[in-house]
Amino acid sequence: MKTQIQTFEFNHLIVMTAHGTVDLPASKAALKSLVADPGFDANPEVLIDLRDTACDISVTDVFELVKQMALSIPALSDNHRIAVLVKRHTPGNLVFNYAQFLELCADNRGLNIRAYGDYEHAIDWLNAVLPDNDPNRTAKPPARAPSHADSRPQFGLRQS
Repeated sequence: MKTQIQTFEFNHLIVMTAHGTVDLPASKAALKSLVADPGFDANPEVLIDLRDTACDISVTDVFELVKQMALSIPALSDNHRIAVLVKRHTPGNLVFNYAQFLELCADNRGLNIRAYGDYEHAIDWLNAVLPDNDPNRTAKPPARAPSHADSRPQFGLRQS
């Protein structure tokens, strides 16, 4: 899996885009590179875009990944809001199903990670205005970032 990290300091946002096959070793390596990015600590909003990936990961791998995130990256539980963007649900789309499981496991470990099948819903949840250069984007960016202080989305992948 190849990844690219972009930091948008003005928006306090990091965007990690992945291409290729998602597996446990590649996922662990991608998280290491994300946390090692110089802008990680200063930018609490993270979008992990997995829409251009294939899934070669098991439910056990997802659980192991979240467990490692909670144990080895303590800043995630306190300081970061992470949106995981995957392809919208279609029959047999394992990335979608595993993203839902990732969200559940993360929530159980105190991590602020939400899974989305729609770019616009990820924008609504993140407290940052995402760059509008995404070719899959369907709507104009919001005039301002929404406040989410008193609302928490329910479990489940959000999509239109």
